[in-house]
Formats: sequence, C-alpha cells, structure tokens
Amino acid sequence: MAGDEFRVEVKPSAIDRNSAVAELVATAGERLSYGGEGDARADAAELTRRGESPVRIQGVAPQDDTDADAYLVAGSRTRATIPAAAPDDGWQFGVDASQYGALGEALLTAGDGTARPLALYVRHDLELDPETSLSIDVDESPPAVTKPGTPGRWRPDCALSVAVAGRTVARYRCEIKTGGGSLERSQRELIEYAARETPVIYARVDVSGLPREYEVSFEQFGETSRDTPTDADQRSLDDWADPG
Repeated sequence: MAGDEFRVEVKPSAIDRNSAVAELVATAGERLSYGGEGDARADAAELTRRGESPVRIQGVAPQDDTDADAYLVAGSRTRATIPAAAPDDGWQFGVDASQYGALGEALLTAGDGTARPLALYVRHDLELDPETSLSIDVDESPPAVTKPGTPGRWRPDCALSVAVAGRTVARYRCEIKTGGGSLERSQRELIEYAARETPVIYARVDVSGLPREYEVSFEQFGETSRDTPTDADQRSLDDWADPG
C-alpha cells in the first residue's frame, strides 16, 4: 500500500450483478482508491444497499499479480447453514437480492420455450396474427455487452431468437427487473448502445401478487428489423403480419 491509499480492483462479478457498482465504474473506472480499508468496506456496504445484489471487499492472494490491496467482488448476504429444526418441521430461509431478482427471470423464461409474457410481447411488437405459428429460442446466458471507451459492461438476462415457420425473423436481448428495481444510468447507456444492433426488451416484473398472479410492464430500446427474405418462397415479416 502506497502511503495511506487503499487500492481496490473491481471484479466483473460485482459489475455484472450490482448496477450501482456498474454506474460507479462507468465514472471512476475499475480501480478505486480509498483512505483506508474501513472506507472501502463502508463504500461496499453502501453499494450493496443501492444495488440489486450484495458486494464485498476481498483480500488479494499473495500469488496474485496485481498492485491492488483488495478486490470488490459479488457476495452473499447470508451463509447457508443447516437449520436446527428437523427437515419435516420445515426449514425457513431468507431471500437475498440475487434470488429475488431471479424470480422475475424465471417467470419470463421458464416453461415451454415460448415464455408466455415474452411471446405475447413479441407478437405485439412484430404485429403478428394470433394464429401465426411462432417459436422462441431462449438463451439464458448471453455474452456481456461493452461500449468502446466506456468502463463497465451490461450482461443481458436472456436473449431471444424468434422464428416463424422455421425461419428466424427477429432477435432481442432482455433486461428483467423484479419489484422496485430500476435501470442505473450506466446500464441504460449500455443498453441504448446495444440496441443499435439488436433491440432490447426491458421488462419490469411485479411479484407482489404471487403465488396467484404477477404483472409485467415492457419498454423497448431500438427498433425491430423487418427484413425481406432472399428466398422468393419465404414470406417477410410484413407478409406474416397481414393475415389477408
């Protein structure tokens, strides 16, 4: 450590899982400086409070090739322990931020592959007739998006490949927020950048009505391409959209 400076290297896990960290990195970079370890830990606690998932300060291993004093990494609020009660008495567990966020993702991606709310949104966006046969392939681990000259990254929650009659007609990336979660400024900037190439569906899931019902609202970044196929025997999206 140089003087009183405490240097922290931000790891991708913290950037990917906590939007408050991503916003900080977008303005301050992936190397942070503090007056001491206590200040770094206090800032990690504040980032945990503001973001969707907890983060923590982790020491640097002796063999690591870095001049940082510590890392900022994704963490867990609680450690899993075996409850004192017997299993048939029922075990109670707290839901941490990452698990809470995963609820919304599961509701929109689990199922028969068409992911009903997303499928209905896609039909609306593409103006498809309700009787048109539609298939959606869901990629639950799409690659992260970066913007040249901009620190940080955005990792979509899923990506969709939409096909009509066996032909791929559209692709989307998806950002899913559960409850009161919202986009940080840096997330929005990267999403808008990504949407220049592939439209992004931003879905906000209200799970307060579970287990009986849930509500989803949608916002789209970027426009869906309505391309014309080169094969004369195939129809374009405009053809599919017009049942006549």
